[in-house]
Amino acid sequence: MIHTQISRKELIEDGMAPQAADAFIELQKAGCPVKTWHNDERGYFWIDGEEVGAGDWLDYWNMSLIAGSDRLNRILEKHGLYFEWYNSAYAHVYAI
Repeated sequence: MIHTQISRKELIEDGMAPQAADAFIELQKAGCPVKTWHNDERGYFWIDGEEVGAGDWLDYWNMSLIAGSDRLNRILEKHGLYFEWYNSAYAHVYAI
């Protein structure tokens, strides 16, 4: 699978709030499976819980990770964000 790195500038030009873009880039660089929306009706961005490696960040079926890893929550909180499960496959990221 090819992963395209998205720049902060591109995210902001597409309408993402600066603090969300900063969190997205930080998570992307750390290997978290973050994805962008075509609009912000479902949060700033989403986290793919089914992608390989997602279990290091969050896992709907694991009681230790259903609320996200410490690292994920630290990064999101640092930027004034939190995640919420949409279903067992992915989570939306919103402003606190």
